[in-house]
Amino acid sequence: MTADADGHPILMPVDVMRSLSGEDIEPEGCLGTMEKRTFETLYSLYIEWHTVSQTDCPLQQLHQEGIKKQT
Repeated sequence: MTADADGHPILMPVDVMRSLSGEDIEPEGCLGTMEKRTFETLYSLYIEWHTVSQTDCPLQQLHQEGIKKQT
């Protein structure tokens, strides 16, 4: 995970990052990893404010929101 110029988290699936960068994303190259449940706990308010559905995957919704901002 990284952040944009405004400090908003940028999330994207590994396969998307791989296709954009042309590089494999290896866990050993990451500063750390976070389980989905931990992310959802830490970012619960952010998720609440930036997603529309409580039943759909919040990570997918945030990724789609990021794509919309780029276009």
